[in-house]
Amino acid sequence: MKHVNVLLAICVGLVSLSAARAAEPILIGEISNMSGPLAVGGVPGRQGAILAVEEINQKGGVLGRPLQLVMRDDKTQPEEAGKAFRELAAQGVLLAMGTTGSATTAAMSSLARELKLPFFTMMGYSRFLIEEAGHRYFFRLITNDRVFTYAAAEALVKQPQTKYCTIASDFAYGRDFTKVFMTRLKEVKPDVEVLSGCEFWVPLGTTDLTPNLTAILARRPQAVLFGGLVGATSTAFVKQAKAFGVFANALGVHPTLGMQVNNSGLGGKEDVPEGIFTGADFLYPPTAASRAFLDAYRKRWNQLPTEQSANAYTTARFIAKAIEKAAKVDREAFIDAAEGLSIDHPGLGEITLRPFDHQSTAGWWMGYLAWDETNKRVGMRDAKYLKGDAYLPSKEEIEKIRSRKK
Repeated sequence: MKHVNVLLAICVGLVSLSAARAAEPILIGEISNMSGPLAVGGVPGRQGAILAVEEINQKGGVLGRPLQLVMRDDKTQPEEAGKAFRELAAQGVLLAMGTTGSATTAAMSSLARELKLPFFTMMGYSRFLIEEAGHRYFFRLITNDRVFTYAAAEALVKQPQTKYCTIASDFAYGRDFTKVFMTRLKEVKPDVEVLSGCEFWVPLGTTDLTPNLTAILARRPQAVLFGGLVGATSTAFVKQAKAFGVFANALGVHPTLGMQVNNSGLGGKEDVPEGIFTGADFLYPPTAASRAFLDAYRKRWNQLPTEQSANAYTTARFIAKAIEKAAKVDREAFIDAAEGLSIDHPGLGEITLRPFDHQSTAGWWMGYLAWDETNKRVGMRDAKYLKGDAYLPSKEEIEKIRSRKK
């Protein structure tokens, strides 16, 4: 009997240990721009991720275990991003995700490859992050600047303007966006030109654009491309350009000004110069999924969601779905499960992660800047959704791009 009791105790202990391990949280790293010039995107992004994790855990978690976010602030600085990424890797996170810009994303993507730790960006839109620099451990469920620059450039073929001035923030995304956009616009409309002396690069976070606007007015362009300006700089430019009368004589072009991360500084209807050609990756389409997300987010945070909220919310749910599909908590198994997986985005519908480059098929809403009277914030009129598939490189093109970089 004594031996039976001992054996029973051992069995009970093993069951208890197994149950305890099963209840251990699955650690997910979350590194975002919570301070610095791009915090306007990082803060709502983190809120979207938290909401998704709370909803997942309320339904029992993943594989019987809760998800737990281990959060860090990269301060919109690549060095801080790298430091935070290494810290989370040392803590044993399964993977990492972040509402973080292209420069900080690039720093963490490099470490993801080195440490073989999967990383999802929710605000790094530069196409090169996937095309030239992509690898097995880097993922992007948002679209990229190739999609919205190509879509915008092709739409502008029908416009009469040919003489452009350009201005952009002097960082990875600003330069990549401007190069890709103007290259594509000249391909589809060969008579387009950037006026001599009318290409400007300003430090990230710049809010006084007076010298640049004075120079732009002197050159008398027919169109001003300022899509490479982000965050506070983009809204400062809009306000000051409106005051200078720039948009009275030139078409404003900013394919992402419809995003809250780029227009949140426009406080009211009086700040919004209607008619700027723009776009965004999150509107409020009249769908059940969109309404459910909007209501849940507003209830949790007492504010409306932004595109970064929706993107992070979707990414966290995608991660949970991929873990479930893998049927175990393992990085390599997770990657295999994630490739080709689809998820519903509250503003874009179903999107799929392409298995050969880890870029999703997310598209873009395009239209004209306008005041959204219903939600009392900047929105768009005449918006049309364009699917990303039509503008993304094929598997063969991705292979060629990456082989040239080696």
